[in-house]
Amino acid sequence: MSKLVSTNKSETTPSENRIRVLKLIRNKKEITRADIIEQTGLSAPTITRIIEALLNKKLIIQDEVGSSSGGRPPQIIKFDSENNYVIGIDIGGTFIRAAFSNLDGEFLYEIKVPTEVEKGFVGVMKQLGEMIQRLLERAKSRKNNVFGIGVSVCGIMNKKSGLLDYAPVLDWRNVDIRKALSEYTDLQISIGNVANLISLGELYYGVGEQFDDFICINMEYGIGSGIIIDRQLFEGANGYSGEIGHIVVNRQSTIKGREGIEGTLEALASRYGIADIMKARMEKGEDSLLKNDEVIDSQSVLNAASSGDKLAIQVLEEAADYIGISIDILIKLFNTQAIVLSGGFGEEGEFFNEKIKSKVS
Repeated sequence: MSKLVSTNKSETTPSENRIRVLKLIRNKKEITRADIIEQTGLSAPTITRIIEALLNKKLIIQDEVGSSSGGRPPQIIKFDSENNYVIGIDIGGTFIRAAFSNLDGEFLYEIKVPTEVEKGFVGVMKQLGEMIQRLLERAKSRKNNVFGIGVSVCGIMNKKSGLLDYAPVLDWRNVDIRKALSEYTDLQISIGNVANLISLGELYYGVGEQFDDFICINMEYGIGSGIIIDRQLFEGANGYSGEIGHIVVNRQSTIKGREGIEGTLEALASRYGIADIMKARMEKGEDSLLKNDEVIDSQSVLNAASSGDKLAIQVLEEAADYIGISIDILIKLFNTQAIVLSGGFGEEGEFFNEKIKSKVS
């Protein structure tokens, strides 16, 4: 139940101010102290303390002098992305991807391995631990400047408890990824829902740079969304916002999603949902170019549709219709400047993406 609260805002904390200044420096690439004071509205003593703290952490540098019309020339402050590093890990239902990158998001080393889902949570955590060690071994001297590890997972993250409440694709419930990984590394670990993290990636490095408000819909395996409002991630009270894949879009449907609920958007329009529906309809006797294929997945359905397969086209049309309806609801609820489609079928999926666009009113 929602609470009725006062609209008066409390003062920002020193930590929030530090993050705010660092974001400004990163986004501007280079900036003077005077410009930081002007653009943040913070006092000169506060900015001085923050700059000193960031210099001590070696997140910024100030070794160049700007032009001056008189008096002491201003020092240029820059974000030091080249000498600081992070490890990023994406836990998917099919593959785990891990990368060692600088703070500009440039990958220096990458590893990709199949997800050993059958070994359970403990087995997959062991996989992650081994991948982290492999990356650090390749990094050599750079490993001393690693700030931490970011982990994305396709599931429902509880931002209050820090637990992964549920990941249908992995069949995990109430697991503590941070605690499990801490057995393999002393580095700081941050964990987030994949759709939320993709939306932040679009905000800082992708098409979202040009928008203050947008929703990024991820269709990599399941379906989820990350909501950006006023250039900030909106997570909701517990971190559950954006879970559009679990919304029931057809109450008459008997098709279940991985979470066990009938008629959800994921059940009817995700990659696995499209493949499941295609196989079910073929089993009922409907004809398709795929009738002799041993393995049917969403990509093969797309390929068949591109070749004129009527059943495949119909299955994709229906999936696009459900996604289009869901997008239309999001637009009417949030009135954002843009909707960003991510994942799905990649470049080969323009056929499907165009069908989705045609369904949005």
